[in-house]
Amino acid sequence: MLVLGIDVGKRELFVQLQDAAGTSLGQRGPLANTPAGLQQLSDWVRKWAEPAQLHVVMEATNVYWERCAHHFQSLGSVVSVVNPAQIKYFARSVLRRGKTDAMDAELIARYGVVMHPSGWTPPSPALSDLKQLTREREAVVVRRTQEQNHLQALQDAHHASEIVVKLTQQRLDLMVQQVGEIEAAMRALIEADERLSQQLKLLLSVPGFAFVSAATILAETVGFAQLETGRERSAASGMAPSPHQSGSKRGQGRISKTGNARLRRIAYLSALGASKSHSRMRTYYRHLRDTGKPAKVALVALGRKLLTTGLAVVKSGQPYQDDFCRA
Repeated sequence: MLVLGIDVGKRELFVQLQDAAGTSLGQRGPLANTPAGLQQLSDWVRKWAEPAQLHVVMEATNVYWERCAHHFQSLGSVVSVVNPAQIKYFARSVLRRGKTDAMDAELIARYGVVMHPSGWTPPSPALSDLKQLTREREAVVVRRTQEQNHLQALQDAHHASEIVVKLTQQRLDLMVQQVGEIEAAMRALIEADERLSQQLKLLLSVPGFAFVSAATILAETVGFAQLETGRERSAASGMAPSPHQSGSKRGQGRISKTGNARLRRIAYLSALGASKSHSRMRTYYRHLRDTGKPAKVALVALGRKLLTTGLAVVKSGQPYQDDFCRA
């Protein structure tokens, strides 16, 4: 199988094609990151192989990679979307000293030949819409908080312009309205999809998870589609332990934070709620605190446990049972 490395930009693509031994067969660029440009790229690749015999590797560059990934996925190619940090550290490992778009395409192709990254599966339309809705809600909530703080500052000022106060209040009212509309759209979307509805119901049975947090977890994990174990879930959220030890020297451990920041934040906030619930989750948290763990360390551990439990209930199809005992 040939490997096509693509350096994806906002408007342009640079590509290099390599065989299984890492020998360059050709390179192109710049090509327009448009349907017409992708068609030109497909026609060029067919000089060496059909798309079904192609492994396409690219970085997850904002949203600009999506059109390219879906294009080659529809042609039957194996598509891998790689975290840019992996390409960055791979470049360091091979002592790459320069950086151009063409060099990046060559490096990405070389990474595909050496590392054989796993294939990417496009999410369902419902999950794709849910992800956009949850992220839009997060952005609107941030702006709502900013407007609330701005309005409070105006009200505490010795003198505030009436028109400025009025405009700020109008923007704040709009933010509140939009949050409600987004949440209503999220509920309607989930209710219309039987699989999503069932998964959400299972997640809501776990102490600490509310509607927004459960919906965000499903959106960010693509419904736990590519995760099989709790360790994979911890790694994906960046909550896996990261020890620092060399010889007799033992540094302070921490979490890796190499993962989905949104998922990590939701897990932590859910742990705050679970630590106050009347469940085994609270017992687990209190046990960690009683053994001398700091509050934040205990909450991170509880958040990791919540994600693992959420994965278990979704994969098993059985709701959370507080009195469950493993055989």
